[in-house]
Amino acid sequence: MKPILLCLAAAACLAGCTEEREPIACAAYAAAGLSVTVTNADNGQPICDATVTATEGAYSEKLFAVGCTYTGAYERAGTYVVRASRDGFAPKAVASVKVVMGGGDCPHVQETKVAVSLATAVGLVPARLAQEALRREEP
Repeated sequence: MKPILLCLAAAACLAGCTEEREPIACAAYAAAGLSVTVTNADNGQPICDATVTATEGAYSEKLFAVGCTYTGAYERAGTYVVRASRDGFAPKAVASVKVVMGGGDCPHVQETKVAVSLATAVGLVPARLAQEALRREEP
């Protein structure tokens, strides 16, 4: 009985392999999963020289600034903590930022937009010290 079932299963697999499909041409590019804008909470002006990072577990990356938009998580789905800091501003973290993979024949990550508004820091704390303080606050 088992040999018959194996033969039937193999025949079914082979039948599916003979199906002709049109070749699919996918665009060769890497899609950014994160698009972050950082603004001054006092006046709404963009902050174009911030340090922006995205972390997920042990993975961490510094996002690239293109103009005043920071991008990253290229073709990397996940749930991130996005952190932004700049000298003279209190650092800020946005948790549980989800980047999901799209569907279809040519899947890429779907861009998630994040807006971070930084408040002026009392005493103008340097960004390096502010980032260290922010890391200590993580759950």
